[in-house]
Amino acid sequence: MASLARFLAFLSVISLFPFPPFMDGVFGKPQSAPTVTDSYNALLHSQSLEEQRVALNQILKDPKQYVQRIQQSLRDYPRLLQTDPIAAKRAVYISALVRDPSFPPGLVKSLGVPDVLDDCIYACPVVFALTIQACFAGWTPPRDLDTELTTVHDLQTEIHRVPRMNLKAGSITDVIQGHGTDKLREEFEQKSEEQLIQMAGPMTPSKETRTNAAFRLETLITGSKNRIDLYLLALNDFEDGSGEYKGAVYQSIYRAELARSRGQ
Repeated sequence: MASLARFLAFLSVISLFPFPPFMDGVFGKPQSAPTVTDSYNALLHSQSLEEQRVALNQILKDPKQYVQRIQQSLRDYPRLLQTDPIAAKRAVYISALVRDPSFPPGLVKSLGVPDVLDDCIYACPVVFALTIQACFAGWTPPRDLDTELTTVHDLQTEIHRVPRMNLKAGSITDVIQGHGTDKLREEFEQKSEEQLIQMAGPMTPSKETRTNAAFRLETLITGSKNRIDLYLLALNDFEDGSGEYKGAVYQSIYRAELARSRGQ
């Protein structure tokens, strides 16, 4: 009975999540949009998924009016990593989605900053955003990048690899091996893309479940229909010690962007 009560309570919470009709994503159906007075600030700081979606929609409707604020966030990125790391990384993800040509120079300057290098031992938001700019927005990296930096090496590797990705759907066992993989395959292989995005999202309390759902997404995405929802997963990433969740979300976004570039 207690489990049933928790399940019914969970359903009642879901029904309260309002998303605007024009961005009706897989996290929920719209009822009435919450009021967001400062879309950019809300997107950087809100823990509410519905507020994030409304704010993101407002930014994408008229991105030019937010360019200067995003530029400032990118300039402040190394400092913000220490004082407000969630907002710092969200600004980078937003820049990858908005893709103004003025953004890459600010991001490039961060590649060699010690605090950024420390944060980029594993999945790196700056490398991700610059890869998006290079592969899908026509940005060309400067030739004088310091190839001794791990961030620069990772960036060059991704820029070369992403356009050559195979978009054929695979299996979760393509990215996870070892004990328990048969059980994971049984649990996740039959889930739809939308179900997996929900499971990988911030409403799922288990980080292990979120990570495994993200692993499955990175082998499943073959189209761009849920591209915005994948960016929302990035905005709500979490530290797992080795960047596995973020890395899987990045790969899912690369696949969606590649599919979009091919008209899929």
